[in-house]
Amino acid sequence: MRNMLAWFGPALSGLVLVVVLVPAAKAYGGSGHELFCQMAYELSQPATQQKLDEMADAHPDYENFASICNWADHIKSDDRWDYASPHHYVNFARTADKVTELDCPSQGCILSAIMHHYNVLEHNRDSWTSLAFLAHFIGDLHQPLHVSYADDLGGNRAQLEFYGEPANLHWVWDSGMLSKRDIEPLTGKVAALLDGISPLAHEVQLDRETVLAWANESAAVTRGVYTDFSKYQQLDDSYTDQYGPVLERRLQKGAQRLAAVLDYLYQGKD
Repeated sequence: MRNMLAWFGPALSGLVLVVVLVPAAKAYGGSGHELFCQMAYELSQPATQQKLDEMADAHPDYENFASICNWADHIKSDDRWDYASPHHYVNFARTADKVTELDCPSQGCILSAIMHHYNVLEHNRDSWTSLAFLAHFIGDLHQPLHVSYADDLGGNRAQLEFYGEPANLHWVWDSGMLSKRDIEPLTGKVAALLDGISPLAHEVQLDRETVLAWANESAAVTRGVYTDFSKYQQLDDSYTDQYGPVLERRLQKGAQRLAAVLDYLYQGKD
């Protein structure tokens, strides 16, 4: 039976989480997470930004909120955090119409992890680890291949060539396409993706149904990605021209939502 505690964050909010100091080395997909979280920061309200700055100052290895968003990947090599490994994704059956709560196993998944850390922050807005996990996981949720199929590990077994180099489908969506779409300098890419979008009109108070809806948006993209995929296919400009804008729209939408969630948690609160 699925462990329902995975979906009821308040029951776990009394746990004391200790921040492990790790070097801020560049992680897999790191630029994408920094881009995503810097966009969310720019879209958030001044009081929220002030709190995020304070949280960044609390950790000597991270210079700002955007860099904090890579922490959840940096700790993957530390077995003290192994329990969080399944929390970066959710898998669903290729024959399923949609993602459901039943796709979240007893050890949890990205759906339950987002709700858990959100609930922790509702009770303890100074929880550094829950802020870092929440921001990272909302970013992951909007990257379609983190809501994908178990039989090829969310595209990690989907072998192909990307501009003549061996790669896999998950990496292409995590890092490869962004590397071909002028992500450096990061400030320029942030400005380009923020152009034409605005903060959401209201703060977002998360619930399970909302998180599931966001997951199913990514699942819909994933289905289309696999419809176009064939093993060992060669991807080049035609692929990035087709799917790069899709990925960037997911980044934009996710950043708007993360900003609104953070505004709810931090705006105007003591």
